[in-house]
Amino acid sequence: MTTKLKSIFGKPKWITGLSLVIILLYFLPFLYQGKDSHILVHDNLDSNVTWVKTLLNSGEFFSSPDTKIQNVFNGIPRSSLYGTYDISLIWFKLFGMYYGYIFNKLLMSVIAFFGMCFLLRKIIEPEKDIEFISISVALLFALLPFWSFTMSVCGLPIVLYAFLNIRDGEKHYKNWLIIGIFAFYSSLFLSGVFFILILLCLLVYDIYRNKKINKPFVLAIGTLGILYLISHFQIFYSFLFNSDYTSHRVEMVVRELTFDESYKRAFSMFTKGQYHAHSLHNYILYPVILVGILQFFFKKRSMKYLLILIFILLTSLLYGFLNWKSMASFFTKLMSIIPIQLNRFHFLHPLFWYLLLGLALTFVARQFKFGKLIVVPILIFQLYFVLKHHEFITQKNGPAYNKFYSEELFEEAKKFIGKPQKSYRVISLGLHPSIALYNGFYTLDGYFPDYPLEHKHNFRKVIAKELDKNKKLQKYYDNWGSRCYAFSSQLARKYWDTKPRKVKKLEFDFKALKALGGEYIFSSAEIDTKNTKGIKLLKVFEHPNSQWKIHLYQIVIN
Repeated sequence: MTTKLKSIFGKPKWITGLSLVIILLYFLPFLYQGKDSHILVHDNLDSNVTWVKTLLNSGEFFSSPDTKIQNVFNGIPRSSLYGTYDISLIWFKLFGMYYGYIFNKLLMSVIAFFGMCFLLRKIIEPEKDIEFISISVALLFALLPFWSFTMSVCGLPIVLYAFLNIRDGEKHYKNWLIIGIFAFYSSLFLSGVFFILILLCLLVYDIYRNKKINKPFVLAIGTLGILYLISHFQIFYSFLFNSDYTSHRVEMVVRELTFDESYKRAFSMFTKGQYHAHSLHNYILYPVILVGILQFFFKKRSMKYLLILIFILLTSLLYGFLNWKSMASFFTKLMSIIPIQLNRFHFLHPLFWYLLLGLALTFVARQFKFGKLIVVPILIFQLYFVLKHHEFITQKNGPAYNKFYSEELFEEAKKFIGKPQKSYRVISLGLHPSIALYNGFYTLDGYFPDYPLEHKHNFRKVIAKELDKNKKLQKYYDNWGSRCYAFSSQLARKYWDTKPRKVKKLEFDFKALKALGGEYIFSSAEIDTKNTKGIKLLKVFEHPNSQWKIHLYQIVIN
């Protein structure tokens, strides 16, 4: 039996090849179904993808940060539309929006796989017959449904691997190349700044332990910081040097939580994670904690294991209690000054949970006679759990890519209007403005994490009466405002519902909308024009490749 186990587990090349095949099969449905694939909408199709398309179509990628992109809000700064020089944009340019998105996702998984493989091998230094653990854990990490399309989470293992190599005195150029790529393929504000803080803590520990400074390691940290300044130049310029620019973020107010709400939020983070940085550790939590406890009964205890676990626990508490009413006011002031949310340490959690899983399973395999037999079902169960969170499954009730953006339908609308798109402005009611923007229309509404405060105020005049009728909606717009949407009190935030709906009375200030250049409304709901003065229905558009039934209204008030 032992010989058979060694023959199976002692073939890392075979297991690596199988893992890569599984990753390819994971993405095969997206290639097979093409644009009929169901893709995440929230903070993805409703924003990120459209921002990329708008920027690429504008031809302003290398323009100065304050260059105005006229498609949005009568001119949004280049830095607000897409504030980084990002390698992922190359794939969109080469392969188009959909296939660029899928290729980038596939590339992210491959990077995640090899990065975690290299990192676990370096940290664990496994014997050949248990090397399958590192490879299998790397596969689990690679199949996580990474949000967005950068290396902000998936690239953390490989860049940490590079930093540890430099820290250990390795002089190979690959380490510096990895650091350079990561700086232009990840977000400083999602994970980069928090990763640098971890590196600085490691540097301080080394100085304390060795009584000297590791100069190459310091240089590597400095290099990453400088390269981030370059790749995020657009954002830094707008916040630090453009005195004429005031962001809508200055009016953001963090929702204050009670102690009980904060505790539940922290507990959920520790046990389940957060959807922007999926770790899917709901069940691997148990073997990880169990091994952490077991280590106290063995002579060889791993301090790095316990420190990582404590780090996750403390940052989960930070995530929950940063909005606690005793701390929220300070956080609100800080967020108005810098575009960093301090609770985003959780973007590092997937890296650390799977590091802990690799360490835990290796501990079990080494310390117990039948350890390998215990490890295998844990890996298989976690693989099943991760595969259950495939985007094709979790988004099956959502729209397909082509039906969401409905290019044929909006092409018909554009031809019907019959004027150059830059000569008029539109708003969307009951659907995401990103759809109109994706299809080349110039929009007065949209979803952006940073845009001019002046536009927020001007657009509020248009929707003020509707906000007054719904206090929750009013707080949502006034206290956050990143979704600068044409909100109706009746539809509220249901901008994904495709069922037939009717707005009995829409109390928009159409004069204020006209003053902003607004001429047309794309609405997924029928508006009762008898009770709503100032608009008229021009046409209703439907198409087999669209999930929407769009009512086109023209503003006729003088």
